[in-house]
Amino acid sequence: MGWTHAARAGSLHHAALVVQHSSGRVLSRCVAFLDDQITGFQLVQRSGIEYQAQAFGSMGNAVCQLDYEPQRIPASCFGSGAYWQYFHRTPSGWAQSSAGASSWALHDGEMDGWHYASGTGQPPANVTFSSVCAPAPPPAASATNPTRHASPQPLGAGQPGHVATPAAATPAAATASAAATAVVTPSLEALAPSSTTKVALADTGPHPALPQRGRVAVVWWLVAGGTALLLAIGALNLRRRGP
Repeated sequence: MGWTHAARAGSLHHAALVVQHSSGRVLSRCVAFLDDQITGFQLVQRSGIEYQAQAFGSMGNAVCQLDYEPQRIPASCFGSGAYWQYFHRTPSGWAQSSAGASSWALHDGEMDGWHYASGTGQPPANVTFSSVCAPAPPPAASATNPTRHASPQPLGAGQPGHVATPAAATPAAATASAAATAVVTPSLEALAPSSTTKVALADTGPHPALPQRGRVAVVWWLVAGGTALLLAIGALNLRRRGP
């Protein structure tokens, strides 16, 4: 089964041919043609199946052999035994032809059948036109819909999984912080010239932790108190010495 003349497309017409041997083996062909009709004999000729025919004048050609059956062709083509019986496919099934293949016209979508058998009225197998001339498959899709992927969105503040990143310190802020640290420490050393002040700072004992600003205030208070004490002692010594 298959195309034997041209691809099915455009304005081409198609007719089907079924050939059944006496053994039961079935051949089928789909024949394309451009004209509005084709004769039964032309259908055999264009099918590609081997055949032998005999001309009977105005009655046309009789088919004596198809696909090498019979192997020996009788002198009168038909002989006295089996012969190739000719049928046309109708909506109700096979109907034996009342005319020779050269005189019968087929149109698009029609079908002929041959069966090598004895007697009369021995139609070929029940084969449909659509099973021989199958419609062409639909064209494949030229493009497929692209798969869409959601673009990852950055996490915003307050969204699950968001981790706040501290802002980088500017050069000015870093310089100011370093300058404040450099000023505080030398000033404490300069304001504690005596060992008494240092002992007083060391002997303060355990105390609750204070914030940084509180600790600085306490240091300033102790330094100021120590300085005042030294000044008072100096004044007292001067009074004792007198003029």
